[in-house]
Amino acid sequence: MRNLVTSALCASALTCPATEAWTPLLELIEAGQIELRATGLGGHSGECLRVEARNRSDRPLRTRIPAGWVFPSATESVQDLIVVREQVIALAPQGRVTVTCRAFCCEATHSGPGEGEHFRQGRPAPPELMALAHAVDSGQYGDGIVQSAVWVLSDGNDIGSMGAVNRTAEDTLRHVVSRLSGQPEPLYSLEYAPGEGQACSQRPAVIRRTFTMSGGAPQRLTVVVRHDDGRIMEVLRSAELLDAGTTDLTFAVNVLDWPPGRYAFHVTTTAANGAHRLPFTL
Repeated sequence: MRNLVTSALCASALTCPATEAWTPLLELIEAGQIELRATGLGGHSGECLRVEARNRSDRPLRTRIPAGWVFPSATESVQDLIVVREQVIALAPQGRVTVTCRAFCCEATHSGPGEGEHFRQGRPAPPELMALAHAVDSGQYGDGIVQSAVWVLSDGNDIGSMGAVNRTAEDTLRHVVSRLSGQPEPLYSLEYAPGEGQACSQRPAVIRRTFTMSGGAPQRLTVVVRHDDGRIMEVLRSAELLDAGTTDLTFAVNVLDWPPGRYAFHVTTTAANGAHRLPFTL
């Protein structure tokens, strides 16, 4: 009897809509059975893309806009957008449905799409961006760090633009991007300068680094930024008095006009010999 009941349940499950077979989106597009019309909602990150799917066939269709699908802009100078949240689409024969996609720019130096911007039907992203999109889809990450993560892979931005590792859930995404890009996990934060008509100029503007100081007695703190050739580029603290105990210090330096190269924060105190060296690269 148990076998009969199990067989009946399995047969029922096969006809259940929740287990209905779906067809890959690319296959349906290439066969001319589905048409996508994507329109920008304004902006280049987050819930910024509306997609209308039309069934051109006389049979019901079930498919997905997968995480990692790229919608190319119909305008060459406007950014393409990559979807980072899977969208299931179920269509009646000759039917249509509209969904809103969470998507992000994957061409940093192009201009942002305005409201009503048109996009072509799209294609799967390269493997690294596809892997990132799946990682984003499986986690809970804010728009800012996701956009920075995309640009690390699509435009070669510094992984420091994702912010320094900070023992939060966001470190999981930093680890993924580090593995995919080959860049070490970021120990400092990097901000890019805005560019006219661009989402990101790719010109480093500000470097930030956090450092913990501790001591049993008051001490004097000096912080300078040096080039690898020894030049002092900036003096951030000069013999500043620190109270006894533990203090978290954040250092920031404007590097907008600095040439490419290797640099480091040099932190010295009257309580210890030598300097703590906190490197970064432009």
